[in-house]
Amino acid sequence: MEKARESISATNEELGDMPVADNRIIKFLNSRNWYELEELGVADKIETILQVKKVLTKKILNVQLEEKCENMELIVNRFFNKIQPLIKKVSPLYLS
Repeated sequence: MEKARESISATNEELGDMPVADNRIIKFLNSRNWYELEELGVADKIETILQVKKVLTKKILNVQLEEKCENMELIVNRFFNKIQPLIKKVSPLYLS
């Protein structure tokens, strides 16, 4: 679980935390003509929009992965809480 959390954290840091800005960037690019985009240094509007969408999709998938990890951790913790009394009963038998 710890490795998964580290990976999720690293991806979050890499992507930043601005999904609203990503949507604004897409709207901005779609609202400009190619002359305006050329002045801004955007050579390929479609490729730039696709890259922004990839980042947005990766952010969404990362959030979903984070939620799945939290749910799995809850399930594992519940399991260990239920089995703990059994472990306590059995462990003295193996220690003697």
